[in-house]
Amino acid sequence: MNTPTFTQPTTPESCFGVIAEHAQSLGFSYCTFGLRLPLPITQPRTVYYSNYPQAWQARYHEAGYLEVDPTVHHGMRSSTPIVWSDAVFAEVPQLWEEAQSHGLRHGWAQSRRDPEGIFSMLVLARTDPPIDADELAANEQRMQWLVHWAHTTMKAVCDDTGMKPQSVVLSPREIEVLRWTAEGKTASEIATILDVSERTVNFHVNSVVAKLDASNKTNAAVRAALLGLIW
Repeated sequence: MNTPTFTQPTTPESCFGVIAEHAQSLGFSYCTFGLRLPLPITQPRTVYYSNYPQAWQARYHEAGYLEVDPTVHHGMRSSTPIVWSDAVFAEVPQLWEEAQSHGLRHGWAQSRRDPEGIFSMLVLARTDPPIDADELAANEQRMQWLVHWAHTTMKAVCDDTGMKPQSVVLSPREIEVLRWTAEGKTASEIATILDVSERTVNFHVNSVVAKLDASNKTNAAVRAALLGLIW
């Protein structure tokens, strides 16, 4: 497969413009791309771009379809591509009927989650014709490339605009302490496991709490896990 060449985007908007151009070259009139950062936990920062019909975008938001969209649920659990079908939308027939009424009848979606905990999802859609196995086989490499390119490039331009949080570096001992904290161990128990003093454990806990801008050690462990810092 030949890698496409083009001017590297410098903004989220120009990045989505390139995504839309490639979607068009693959035979899809519509596309949508979303990227979600792992923090803040309750209201993670997101970027979302779509060239779906405006009426459908408004209806999708108004009806809260994001919460019940089976393709989104699938993407959160698996990075395996999914093709729209009656079976996929069987439990949300109203969403499916309305989407088709707006010309969104055939689609393909795939998500990606990187080691930093950053999640993205690309959806390609069109009115006709249906997506068949031959088309998927012929375009698989290009579609996979686009999923990867969209994720890494959008993440990079978000970093350039200050949206992406600064990287946090933890020491090996801090990671060890956080791992055991995430397992529910107390400072005393961790001290015994690591054969260090409880004071030393608390020193490392306080350090990671400060580095991760966390409210306590539990919050620090959750943030570290979401950021891919402990595994």
